Amino acid sequence: MKRTVAVLALLFAFESSYAIQELTLTDVPPLQPLHNCKHSDGHFAMQRDPCGSDSIEFSSIMQRNPDGTGTYLPLGATMNDTPNTANTPNPVAKPEVSDKDVMETGQKSWLKLLGFAFIFGIVAKLISRSFWRWFFVGIVLHIILVSLNILSF
Repeated sequence: MKRTVAVLALLFAFESSYAIQELTLTDVPPLQPLHNCKHSDGHFAMQRDPCGSDSIEFSSIMQRNPDGTGTYLPLGATMNDTPNTANTPNPVAKPEVSDKDVMETGQKSWLKLLGFAFIFGIVAKLISRSFWRWFFVGIVLHIILVSLNILSF
């Protein structure tokens, strides 16, 4: 019994590297509004100070033109206020996920599951226990830890 507890403690010590790390800010950074200024030479710059006399303040919303370039909207305008928004793609749209990316993600998660269970089986074999029984215990334990959001899947 002591060996089993020692092996499980060892496995949990190594498994902590897979755990989800969470950070909590203790101090909130000071936030300042940014001004998107278009200077007289046509250059846009984000700055903390208000726009100077030689520049005009624009919104940070960019509208895509049909030729692929983008222009900033005037301050106070939204995407719905401009006339050409019906023909332009949504600049906030999420990129499409290919089938290859989905397969790679699935394969990685299966490899994590089987690797976790394989480690359980190897350690069980080292202490003269059944490899397959502990292999399946490792699978069940991994599923439980993932469902409790202790491990990333």
